[in-house]
Amino acid sequence: MEGEIQGINELGANTTHGAAKPRVKGVEDLAYGSLSGMMGKFVEYPFDTVKVRLQTSETKVFSGTFDCLAQTWRNEGFRGFYRGLTSPLVGAMAENAIAFYAYNRLQNVIRSATGTSADAELSLPQLFVSGGLSGALCAFVISPVELVKCKLQVENVQGYGSSPSSAAEGAKGANKVRFTGPLSVVSHLVRTQGVAGIYKGITPTLARESLGVGFWFGTYELVCRQLLLLDRRTQTKDVVGAPKMSKSDLGAGSIVLAGGCAGVAYNITSYPIDVVKSFIQTADVRQSATHSGRPSILATIRDVHARGGIRAFYRGLGITLVRAFPANAAMFMTYEYLCRMSVGLRKT
Repeated sequence: MEGEIQGINELGANTTHGAAKPRVKGVEDLAYGSLSGMMGKFVEYPFDTVKVRLQTSETKVFSGTFDCLAQTWRNEGFRGFYRGLTSPLVGAMAENAIAFYAYNRLQNVIRSATGTSADAELSLPQLFVSGGLSGALCAFVISPVELVKCKLQVENVQGYGSSPSSAAEGAKGANKVRFTGPLSVVSHLVRTQGVAGIYKGITPTLARESLGVGFWFGTYELVCRQLLLLDRRTQTKDVVGAPKMSKSDLGAGSIVLAGGCAGVAYNITSYPIDVVKSFIQTADVRQSATHSGRPSILATIRDVHARGGIRAFYRGLGITLVRAFPANAAMFMTYEYLCRMSVGLRKT
C-alpha cells in the first residue's frame, strides 16, 4: 500500500528517485482500521458462532461442524448465526482501529530505540513485537465485547436436542436470567459482579491477542515480502534496470493471499488459548459448567482436557480456519485500498 501502514509498508521505501513516500495519518489509521474490522466481522460472524458453540458444548450436543450448522439453522434460522452481532461488530471496529494505529506507531518507537532511519524496513522479529504489543492493547477493548458475544452465542444451545418444554426448563436451570441482547448481558454482569465482571477472561484474552496479533501482522508482512521478491525476480528478467517494487505494487490477489494467510496463522497459533477463554466466559450459561463463581485458568484447562484430551483444545478449528481466510483477506483488502485511495487523493 502506498502510504500504507507505516510499518506494514516500507519494503521498497527506497523506491525510485529516493523521494519520501506519502504516509497514512494516525486518524486515517483509526478510520480505515475501523472499516476493515466491520467488513471482516460481517464475513466471519456466522462461522464464529459455530466455532464458539463447538468449543463450549458437550460432544453429545453436536457431532461436528455440519451438525452444529444444521441444528442452528433448524432451531434458530438464519438469525441464529448472527445472534449477538452488535457487540462484536462495534468491538471489531474498535479493535482493528487500535491494532493498525498502535502497530504503526510502535514501529516508530522501535526505530527510535534502535536508531533505525524512518524509511528503513524493520526485521520480521521487530514487526512481530510491534504486532504483539498492539494485540495486548486490543485485548482490553475486545475482552468485554467477546464476553457478551460468547454468552449470547451459547445461551440458546442449552435446549438443543430436547423437547420444547424440557429445553425451556434446561435453559432456566443453566441460566436463571434470559438475555435479550448485549445491553441486558452488560447490565446483569455489572449488577451481579460489579465492573470487574465485564473483564472475566481477560488473562487468556491478553495471551491470545499478544501471540495471535503478533503472528497476524508478522505473517502478513512475510507473505508480502515473499511475493515482492518473486515479482522482482520476474521483473528483473523482463526489464533490466527496472525500478524497485514496493508493497503498493502488489495486486488484489496478492493482498488477498497475504491477508488470508495472516488470519490462518493467527488462529492456528492462538486457538487453544481461545478455547480456554471461551470456556471461562460461558461457564455460567453452560449446563456442564462444574465450577461456580470465576473458574480458574488451570481448572478450566483440566475441564477442557477431560472432554477429549489435546483434541478438545482444537474442537471447532476447522470451521475457524474456513472463515479466517476470507474474513482476514477482506480486512486487509479494505484497509490497503482505502490507504491507497487516500494517498492517491493527496497526490492529485
